[in-house]
Amino acid sequence: MENYNTARGMLLAAPIPQQTKTYKPVSHEQLMDLTLESIHQSGFVLDQELYTSAREGKVANGKFTIKNVADSEMQLQIGWQNSYDKSLSLKFAIGTKIFICSNGCVSGDYGAFKKKHQGQIQSFAPSAIVDYIKRAGDAFIKMQEERERMKEIEIDRKIQAELIGRMLIEKEFIQSTQLNIIKGELNKPTHSYGAPNSLWELYQFTTFSMKEVHPSLWMENHMDAHSFFVNEAGILVTPGFNSPDLQPANQLELFPV
Repeated sequence: MENYNTARGMLLAAPIPQQTKTYKPVSHEQLMDLTLESIHQSGFVLDQELYTSAREGKVANGKFTIKNVADSEMQLQIGWQNSYDKSLSLKFAIGTKIFICSNGCVSGDYGAFKKKHQGQIQSFAPSAIVDYIKRAGDAFIKMQEERERMKEIEIDRKIQAELIGRMLIEKEFIQSTQLNIIKGELNKPTHSYGAPNSLWELYQFTTFSMKEVHPSLWMENHMDAHSFFVNEAGILVTPGFNSPDLQPANQLELFPV
């Protein structure tokens, strides 16, 4: 598999396209700085920052894991996707990183947006990112609840086959390469996720198979995967999640289930 990991300096060196009446670029550097500053201002502690890119830096993803928003299995991950070649909208999403295998789960329901490089994006993006990061702790709690629900749902070989077929043919967020990896994981798992023959285990086999997808597909495919498995678990989600009944994000330290 091709490795798309990229040094921060390479993205900083990528030339920013010219602004026009219909195209408003947002620089990778601005997104980096804004994300890191918002993480700090929200009371979170950065663990790692990872960048992937393609097309000589014209397409880039930033992933930022948070040390003090975690439980024994996963930690909060904040991510964005940006492009300089008009091929992709700017996307921002909250997700998690699974410790045992470094799989990523990305939710498109809690603290997520995508916006074309047009109009007021240069003023909208900074304020939206700051706001979403402040609420990221709440999104993490919801993703913990989703994980535990999926662990409770046992699926046999027939249901596994049906779900995999739908992912491949109906939803199209996996391809033949991912299909072969999932099949291998079903027969001989690389990692144990603590819930054999569960919906959660199949979800993790799926994200494990998607680790090296092209940077232009990484965020969208992971959002589609998360939505698919959450829906299969029968979990009701509310886009733009924001619950006043949960602890404010800047007071979170540990999230025991």
